[in-house]
Amino acid sequence: MKGMTIRLLVAGMFAAAAGVASAGGSHVITVSASVTGVCSVVDATSTLAFGALDPVSGGTVNAVWSGTASGGKFACTKGQPYTVSSDDGLWKSSSGGANNRMKLSTATDCTVATDCIRYTLTSVTSGTGAGFGVGNRISFAVTGQTTNPDYLNANVGSYGDTVTLTVAP
Repeated sequence: MKGMTIRLLVAGMFAAAAGVASAGGSHVITVSASVTGVCSVVDATSTLAFGALDPVSGGTVNAVWSGTASGGKFACTKGQPYTVSSDDGLWKSSSGGANNRMKLSTATDCTVATDCIRYTLTSVTSGTGAGFGVGNRISFAVTGQTTNPDYLNANVGSYGDTVTLTVAP
């Protein structure tokens, strides 16, 4: 009888333990995140210099871009479509990149033709594309050109323009 009581007592403990274990359950946690599609300009300024233009010797002059290793670049989230556009500068005669003009520093505007020098401006990255990720920066790679007819009769002095390139996701 004593053995039977011990067996019933042990069986009751297992039954109670099994009841506790079966009364449990599970909880599911859903984890989520999203990556924002953005573009960011790394360095907001660079210089495109034509240097000294000599109307006597003439010829086409290509501008030298001074983008640095870290500057003149932008980055977009990997796969993020982007567009690069230009405002064509302060003194453009019309939109399109082939009608940019540098203004003589002492002139107030470009109403006098000899106070401005026409130049073309192109950017290798103009147009659209898709980002490569923030660690893979994209260069604006700007180039410019002016030809002898554009500066043949220009007044002596320093000329300049400010062009803004805009990156939009």
